[in-house]
Order: sequence, then C-alpha cells, then structure tokens
Amino acid sequence: MQLTTRDAQVVFRKLDVEEVQSTHHVRGFVKINGVRVLPLHYSRGRKPFPGHTSEKFRKSLLATVEEIQALVSCSLDGPEYLSRLAARLDP
Repeated sequence: MQLTTRDAQVVFRKLDVEEVQSTHHVRGFVKINGVRVLPLHYSRGRKPFPGHTSEKFRKSLLATVEEIQALVSCSLDGPEYLSRLAARLDP
C-alpha cells in the first residue's frame, strides 16, 4: 500500500480531524464523541510517503489496508469508519 500526502489530506478531511499547529508536519487528533482518541500526523508536501510511512499512518488509525483504501477511494465515509473504530476501542 502506497499513500501520498494528498491521500492523507483526504483521510484528515473525511474523519474531520482536529488539526493542531505545527511547522513541519500536519498534526491532529481523531475525535469520537468529542474525545481525542488517536493522534495523527504527516509531513507537508505533495509527494508519496517514503518507506514504511504509509504503513505507520495506517497503524496509527488502527485501520486495515482495505479500510484505508476505501477511505481514500470514497467508498467508506468518515462516520462509518468512526463507528467501526469506536467498536474496536470499546472493551
């Protein structure tokens, strides 16, 4: 799986990530019911992620490869993914 910064922007927008100011990276938090649950970040620019960065981004979202691909390709919307994530995090 290879992601670009544009793909990460799509994921941030779909999940309505709360962005935090940063100079070198785009940082933010995935929120469920107003509570910050997962920190995310990616480097600024318009290039493919180097090395294993795509895999690290996926793991930071606790998502499967199929879920990330579906988020980027618009076949999975943000609220549906967040409900799946909430179910995973709920003991």
